[in-house]
Amino acid sequence: MSRYQDVRASVARWANEQYRIIQDAGTELNDAGVDLARSVGVLEPTRIRVLLVDEVPIMDDPAILNLAKSVGMMNGSVLGMTFGHSIYIARGFKSVRLYSHEFRHVYQYETFGSLEAFMDEYIQQVLTFGYSKAPLELDAKEFEVE
Repeated sequence: MSRYQDVRASVARWANEQYRIIQDAGTELNDAGVDLARSVGVLEPTRIRVLLVDEVPIMDDPAILNLAKSVGMMNGSVLGMTFGHSIYIARGFKSVRLYSHEFRHVYQYETFGSLEAFMDEYIQQVLTFGYSKAPLELDAKEFEVE
C-alpha cells in the first residue's frame, strides 16, 4: 500500500469515527441555522448536527499531524471541522462566518456523495496546493457570511 493510501485509510477511519460521535452527541440546527445552511447550498440541512467542544479533536497520529502542518493545516487553533453532516465548533468561537464556512463544506460533502469521496479530493487538493489555496477551502471562504 502506498503512503498516500495509508494516510487516506487512516484519515477516513478517523473521520468516520468523528462523524458518528457528532451525530450521536451533537445538536440539530435551529431555524436560523437551517436557513443559513440552505443559503450556502446545503441540500439536507436538517441532517446536520453540531457539537460544541472546548477543543476541536485532532488525529493523534504524529506522521499525519506533521504532514498536515507541512501543508499549512493545524498551524494554529482549529475553530471548526466538518465530517459530512457533522460539525465540531470550538466553544467561544461561534460566529455566522464560521458556521457558513463549515456549512459550505457540508454542501461539498453532499456533492461528492460520501465522506470518503470528499476526503479523497480534499486530501489531494491540500497536498497539491496547500491548505489555504486548496480549491475546496477557497470555495468555502467565498461563501462565508459576515
